[in-house]
Amino acid sequence: MPFKSAIFKPMNMALFSFNTLVVFFGWLAYGLFHSLFAMPWVKRQFEPLINRLNINYRLIYVLIAIISPLPLIYFQMTHRSPEVWVNFREIRLLGGIAAGMGLALLRKAFQTYDTRLFFGLNAKNSERETFKNDGLLKHVRHPLYLATLLIFWGWFLFSNSYNNLAFCLANTLYVFIGIQLEERKLIDEFGQQYLDYKEKTPMLIPNIKSFKTS
Repeated sequence: MPFKSAIFKPMNMALFSFNTLVVFFGWLAYGLFHSLFAMPWVKRQFEPLINRLNINYRLIYVLIAIISPLPLIYFQMTHRSPEVWVNFREIRLLGGIAAGMGLALLRKAFQTYDTRLFFGLNAKNSERETFKNDGLLKHVRHPLYLATLLIFWGWFLFSNSYNNLAFCLANTLYVFIGIQLEERKLIDEFGQQYLDYKEKTPMLIPNIKSFKTS
């Protein structure tokens, strides 16, 4: 159909090009290592060094999480790839709205957490985060991941290159893997309290009824 061919460009294996595969597997590896180094058993391996140097593991973890993807971001931004479809204003507007909603949700979600503890700004490594199910956590178990997905896919709708598609696919895959790893840790830490919370609270998509009863 002429209309369809005018909007959707031929793939020409662009999704499987070298640049796109580097973006996909690079971000997937980053996410997996990010989750791996958040695991308690990994942290225990570094405890002798942490105690000897008197440093905060969480702070170092956050700094590495911020700095380590910079080469990958540079690669993704400097290696151009074709558009998945011929983009137009309405789709870009939709992407901007989705990303804006994600940013607003991210800001709201951080109000639920102890940000000093989250970013490792507390002085002690031993300080633990308490169980929380208030704020946005009453409606979804992982509001930060939901906000991240809205921002990333909104950006893709705004700038719909194959590299950005690979970026979104890799991070979406990682989100679902990361949730499983994170929830194992939370179950180990909070036990039945978290299992009960998990049973009645959606993972990512909020139940409209929960807003009516809150």
